[in-house]
Amino acid sequence: MTEDTVFARCVALDANAVLNERQTGWSGRWLLFGHLVVCKQCQSGQSITVGHEPFGHKPDYGDFAKPAQNPWSELAEILAHRPLSKESGE
Repeated sequence: MTEDTVFARCVALDANAVLNERQTGWSGRWLLFGHLVVCKQCQSGQSITVGHEPFGHKPDYGDFAKPAQNPWSELAEILAHRPLSKESGE
């Protein structure tokens, strides 16, 4: 399986109803590095301080940029649906 095929599979997982699959899709496309989210394909990064703005892929990036323009919002959406801790009483 080529790297492009793996990346395309991760893009397809975004719409999955299973939370684990959506997180796998996100982490297959993005790298969380300190306060930055980095695109694994074009290597562009975005700080959390400007996470509300559209992600700026490199100009020659291609079609993979279309499904994922705001990785910070995607990550927040995934984390908002995480199971609550039984120990915390939530």
